[in-house]
Amino acid sequence: CCGARRLYMPFTFPTPWQPPVEPGQAFRESCTMQAIVSGVVGGGAGLVLGAVLTPLNSQLQQETEHLPLREQMRRGVREMGSQSRSWGKNLLVIGAVFSVSECFVEKSRGRSDRWNSIFGGCLTGGVLAAGAGPQAMGVGCAGFAAFSAAIDALGFGHFD
Repeated sequence: CCGARRLYMPFTFPTPWQPPVEPGQAFRESCTMQAIVSGVVGGGAGLVLGAVLTPLNSQLQQETEHLPLREQMRRGVREMGSQSRSWGKNLLVIGAVFSVSECFVEKSRGRSDRWNSIFGGCLTGGVLAAGAGPQAMGVGCAGFAAFSAAIDALGFGHFD
Protein backbone atom coordinates (compact mmCIF):
# COMPACT_ATOMS: atom_id res chain seq x y z
CA CYS A 1 0.00 0.00 0.00
CA CYS A 2 1.67 3.23 1.15
CA GLY A 3 4.57 3.84 -1.24
CA ALA A 4 5.46 0.17 -1.79
CA ARG A 5 6.43 -0.71 -5.33
CA ARG A 6 5.22 -3.82 -7.07
CA LEU A 7 8.02 -6.19 -7.91
CA TYR A 8 5.99 -8.24 -10.35
CA MET A 9 4.10 -7.64 -13.55
CA PRO A 10 0.43 -8.55 -13.53
CA PHE A 11 -0.36 -11.63 -15.60
CA THR A 12 -2.26 -11.05 -18.81
CA PHE A 13 -3.63 -13.71 -21.06
CA PRO A 14 -2.26 -13.72 -24.61
CA THR A 15 -4.53 -12.04 -27.09
CA PRO A 16 -5.70 -13.97 -30.12
CA TRP A 17 -4.19 -13.16 -33.49
CA GLN A 18 -5.52 -9.93 -34.90
CA PRO A 19 -5.65 -9.36 -38.64
CA PRO A 20 -3.59 -6.42 -39.92
CA VAL A 21 -5.32 -3.07 -39.71
CA GLU A 22 -4.01 -1.88 -43.06
CA PRO A 23 -4.94 -4.10 -46.04
CA GLY A 24 -1.48 -4.04 -47.66
CA GLN A 25 0.41 -4.73 -44.43
CA ALA A 26 0.18 -8.52 -44.64
CA PHE A 27 1.24 -8.37 -48.28
CA ARG A 28 4.33 -6.29 -47.47
CA GLU A 29 5.33 -8.39 -44.48
CA SER A 30 5.07 -11.76 -46.22
CA CYS A 31 8.47 -13.20 -47.12
CA THR A 32 6.93 -15.05 -50.05
CA MET A 33 5.40 -11.91 -51.51
CA GLN A 34 8.63 -9.97 -50.99
CA ALA A 35 10.53 -12.68 -52.85
CA ILE A 36 8.04 -12.66 -55.72
CA VAL A 37 8.10 -8.87 -56.05
CA SER A 38 11.91 -8.75 -55.82
CA GLY A 39 12.22 -11.53 -58.37
CA VAL A 40 9.90 -9.77 -60.82
CA VAL A 41 11.67 -6.43 -60.38
CA GLY A 42 15.10 -8.08 -60.64
CA GLY A 43 14.05 -10.02 -63.73
CA GLY A 44 12.69 -6.88 -65.39
CA ALA A 45 15.86 -4.95 -64.57
CA GLY A 46 17.91 -7.83 -65.96
CA LEU A 47 15.97 -7.81 -69.22
CA VAL A 48 16.63 -4.10 -69.63
CA LEU A 49 20.29 -4.38 -68.63
CA GLY A 50 20.80 -7.25 -71.04
CA ALA A 51 19.36 -5.23 -73.90
CA VAL A 52 21.43 -2.16 -73.03
CA LEU A 53 24.73 -3.94 -72.38
CA THR A 54 24.67 -6.43 -75.25
CA PRO A 55 25.90 -3.99 -77.91
CA LEU A 56 28.78 -2.97 -75.64
CA ASN A 57 29.96 -6.56 -75.22
CA SER A 58 29.09 -8.03 -78.58
CA GLN A 59 31.48 -9.77 -80.95
CA LEU A 60 28.93 -9.76 -83.77
CA GLN A 61 30.39 -6.73 -85.53
CA GLN A 62 33.51 -8.64 -86.56
CA GLU A 63 31.56 -11.80 -87.43
CA THR A 64 28.83 -10.18 -89.52
CA GLU A 65 30.47 -7.24 -91.29
CA HIS A 66 30.35 -9.05 -94.64
CA LEU A 67 26.64 -10.02 -94.30
CA PRO A 68 23.70 -7.96 -95.58
CA LEU A 69 22.18 -5.43 -93.17
CA ARG A 70 19.00 -7.48 -92.68
CA GLU A 71 20.99 -10.53 -91.52
CA GLN A 72 23.17 -8.36 -89.26
CA MET A 73 20.03 -6.94 -87.62
CA ARG A 74 18.50 -10.40 -87.23
CA ARG A 75 21.60 -11.77 -85.51
CA GLY A 76 21.93 -8.67 -83.33
CA VAL A 77 18.34 -8.92 -82.13
CA ARG A 78 18.78 -12.65 -81.49
CA GLU A 79 21.91 -12.05 -79.40
CA MET A 80 20.21 -9.19 -77.54
CA GLY A 81 17.28 -11.46 -76.69
CA SER A 82 19.60 -14.21 -75.52
CA GLN A 83 21.63 -11.85 -73.31
CA SER A 84 18.47 -10.21 -71.94
CA ARG A 85 17.01 -13.58 -70.94
CA SER A 86 20.27 -14.56 -69.28
CA TRP A 87 20.55 -11.30 -67.32
CA GLY A 88 16.86 -11.46 -66.45
CA LYS A 89 17.05 -14.99 -65.05
CA ASN A 90 20.19 -14.24 -63.06
CA LEU A 91 18.88 -11.04 -61.47
CA LEU A 92 15.49 -12.67 -60.83
CA VAL A 93 17.15 -15.44 -58.83
CA ILE A 94 19.52 -13.08 -56.99
CA GLY A 95 16.69 -10.69 -56.09
CA ALA A 96 14.35 -13.41 -54.90
CA VAL A 97 16.96 -15.32 -52.88
CA PHE A 98 18.31 -12.16 -51.24
CA SER A 99 14.85 -10.85 -50.43
CA VAL A 100 13.61 -14.08 -48.87
CA SER A 101 16.83 -14.67 -46.93
CA GLU A 102 16.85 -11.11 -45.56
CA CYS A 103 13.18 -11.47 -44.61
CA PHE A 104 13.77 -14.80 -42.85
CA VAL A 105 16.74 -13.34 -40.96
CA GLU A 106 14.64 -10.36 -39.86
CA LYS A 107 11.77 -12.57 -38.72
CA SER A 108 14.05 -14.97 -36.85
CA ARG A 109 16.04 -12.18 -35.13
CA GLY A 110 12.96 -10.13 -34.37
CA ARG A 111 14.81 -6.93 -35.23
CA SER A 112 14.85 -4.59 -38.17
CA ASP A 113 18.39 -3.28 -38.62
CA ARG A 114 21.32 -3.30 -41.04
CA TRP A 115 22.57 -6.69 -39.85
CA ASN A 116 19.59 -8.34 -41.52
CA SER A 117 20.84 -7.33 -44.97
CA ILE A 118 24.40 -8.38 -44.12
CA PHE A 119 23.32 -11.81 -42.87
CA GLY A 120 20.85 -12.07 -45.77
CA GLY A 121 23.66 -11.25 -48.19
CA CYS A 122 25.83 -13.93 -46.64
CA LEU A 123 23.05 -16.50 -46.99
CA THR A 124 22.44 -15.42 -50.59
CA GLY A 125 26.11 -15.73 -51.54
CA GLY A 126 26.35 -19.13 -49.91
CA VAL A 127 23.18 -20.45 -51.54
CA LEU A 128 24.11 -19.20 -55.01
CA ALA A 129 27.59 -20.75 -54.77
CA ALA A 130 26.41 -24.04 -53.24
CA GLY A 131 27.11 -26.03 -56.40
CA ALA A 132 30.78 -25.01 -56.43
CA GLY A 133 31.68 -26.32 -52.97
CA PRO A 134 32.26 -25.02 -49.46
CA GLN A 135 35.16 -22.70 -50.30
CA ALA A 136 33.11 -20.97 -53.00
CA MET A 137 30.20 -20.73 -50.58
CA GLY A 138 32.45 -18.95 -48.07
CA VAL A 139 33.70 -16.53 -50.70
CA GLY A 140 30.14 -15.94 -51.95
CA CYS A 141 28.96 -15.35 -48.40
CA ALA A 142 31.73 -12.83 -47.72
CA GLY A 143 31.25 -11.09 -51.07
CA PHE A 144 27.49 -10.66 -50.84
CA ALA A 145 27.70 -9.66 -47.15
CA ALA A 146 30.34 -7.02 -47.95
CA PHE A 147 28.27 -5.73 -50.87
CA SER A 148 25.17 -5.50 -48.66
CA ALA A 149 27.15 -3.65 -45.98
CA ALA A 150 28.52 -1.25 -48.61
CA ILE A 151 25.04 -0.56 -50.00
CA ASP A 152 23.75 0.20 -46.49
CA ALA A 153 26.82 2.33 -45.67
CA LEU A 154 26.36 4.39 -48.83
CA GLY A 155 22.76 5.07 -47.85
CA PHE A 156 21.02 2.96 -50.49
CA GLY A 157 19.62 0.55 -47.91
CA HIS A 158 16.47 1.23 -45.95
CA PHE A 159 18.20 2.15 -42.68
CA ASP A 160 19.94 5.33 -41.54
